[in-house]
Amino acid sequence: MNNHIESRLEDAIIVFGRFLRQAGCPIGTGEIILAITASSHIEIGNREDFRQALKSCFINNHKLSPLFDQLFDIYWRNPDKIENVSDILRKLYESRLAQAEMKSMRERIEDIYQKRVEGFTNQNEIDVNEEKSFDIFLYSPDELLKKKRFDSYTNEELEEAKKFINNRKWVLPKRKLRRLKPGKIDKKLDIRNTIRENIFPSQDFIKLSWKQPKFKERPLVVLMDISGSMDHYTRILIHFIHTIYSSGNKVEAFTFGTRLTRITQHLRQKDINDSIEMINNLVKDWSGGTKIGETLQEFNLLWTRRVLGNGAVVIVITDGWDTGNTTLLNHEFDRLYRSCHRLIWLNPNLGYQDFEPLTAGVQIIMKHVDDFLPIHNLNCLTDLGDLLSSLNYTKRFQAQA
Repeated sequence: MNNHIESRLEDAIIVFGRFLRQAGCPIGTGEIILAITASSHIEIGNREDFRQALKSCFINNHKLSPLFDQLFDIYWRNPDKIENVSDILRKLYESRLAQAEMKSMRERIEDIYQKRVEGFTNQNEIDVNEEKSFDIFLYSPDELLKKKRFDSYTNEELEEAKKFINNRKWVLPKRKLRRLKPGKIDKKLDIRNTIRENIFPSQDFIKLSWKQPKFKERPLVVLMDISGSMDHYTRILIHFIHTIYSSGNKVEAFTFGTRLTRITQHLRQKDINDSIEMINNLVKDWSGGTKIGETLQEFNLLWTRRVLGNGAVVIVITDGWDTGNTTLLNHEFDRLYRSCHRLIWLNPNLGYQDFEPLTAGVQIIMKHVDDFLPIHNLNCLTDLGDLLSSLNYTKRFQAQA
């Protein structure tokens, strides 16, 4: 009689595949899917069969076989010996795996075994006439992905990050209009509609009509640095801007390096890859130097009156490394600050613990912004979304008080 075992063994195999990848084994999504399929055709209770099934799917180089055996024994039997693996990983890929990620990996594996159902490996002892249900609660890799820096993402992790950005609802700040709209809140009496509805009353009492405030989303203007020092962050940030624009929000986007380029018209493409391809053909100063003051001067002269109306919120994404005129930078940032409702500076270098505002460009920009935030991982994007949604009733002078 068939035994129906409901578990999350697939999740455990996925985590194990990523564990092997961190150790240097060339493992991709295809190998992980193949391993999950193979595990469904063997007796899980037979440990050696399970080992050989995973090895045949994950290892295609016999030189990696001893490493696989060590990691398999530690991962699937004894998580307390994870220090042995950390020594191996540091020797192989010390530059790719930080100590914080190793600690998180150890906690993940320990969590697997602390919550492992008793008797899962003793499947042969299960009564064939009895149906058993097992459930293994595993650590979700999403939390680790949210804390990982954009510049250390693999291609697969980059795709997962894009899915996270697409699935989140991004809410832009709103502004209160002078006009009112009909509503049920007793904010202000609507005299015209009150008289109209009571000319021929069908009841003994007067029915009152009310007006309530009307709100409209503020425009969002994004100025993104595309110099060489920002290469690792540009692609995912363009995806972030495209997602906000596709949600029906009023967004204006510009790139700057040694020149200013408006890319808003290319965000209208439904497919982000089409947008990126068109932007690549349009922008001519990728991975070059940065002249923030000169490009801001062009923006203030040509675009301020067009896109900064209706209390726009401006986001400047740059690391602050400027090769231009610092006096001009100070003047143009002050002008931009006075022209918008809110000026937010996102700096990926702020995510480093030893970051200090030592360069002249960073010190100048800091004087003219309302918010100075990091933008090196998904948690930073989430914090930015929370900030934008909280600006509905927050005025600049209240934030500075």
